[in-house]
Amino acid sequence: MDSPQPSEESRDDSSKSKSLSPRPGLRASDADRERAAAVLQEATADGRISPDELEQRLEVVYSAGSRSELDAVVEDLQPVQWARRTPSVGKDTGVLSDFVRKGRWTVGDSYRGTAVVGSGVIDLREAEFTGPETTIHVSSWIGTVYIVVPDDVEVHVEGTGVLGGFKQDRVNTGYSARHRVHVTGLAVCGTVSVVHQLTPALERRLLKRRRKGIAD
Repeated sequence: MDSPQPSEESRDDSSKSKSLSPRPGLRASDADRERAAAVLQEATADGRISPDELEQRLEVVYSAGSRSELDAVVEDLQPVQWARRTPSVGKDTGVLSDFVRKGRWTVGDSYRGTAVVGSGVIDLREAEFTGPETTIHVSSWIGTVYIVVPDDVEVHVEGTGVLGGFKQDRVNTGYSARHRVHVTGLAVCGTVSVVHQLTPALERRLLKRRRKGIAD
């Protein structure tokens, strides 16, 4: 005996049900898409993403069917939580000696480092920032100052050199930076180097100095 065939009406209902099956997660509304677009536009205005990237992300936003898709587009653009503390120090100076600012410390809008016939290290890799931008003023007179920056920081170097100069190990790569560091100042018969990593020899020297300081 032949089994009964589904009616034309039931087949139509089944296909409609499949075509109307929602994507996983909560459905996105027009208001959700506009909020995500606003986040992208703000990130473009403050330089975290480029206009080309804005256009690409907006295409995804306006075609998104779920909130989870929208969250993925703006996940890396959420507001940064800045340190709500007083800066640890505003300046360091080394005259016929070295200075080192390293480890966990709080950096304000500006910081000044001066090395006169000596050297200095300004290490920002573990530092906490109080705002989106910091200006580092450096004066190097017959000396060398290293400014060590983390990978997620955008750096602009504008110092002046007299028989010396300012240099950096690599230019900005165009990623969305969480912080901007402006390096300025004067190098007279000296060098100011912006690097992402200290040489092993200098790291050992700093570690030896730190241990000596603890022992003293």
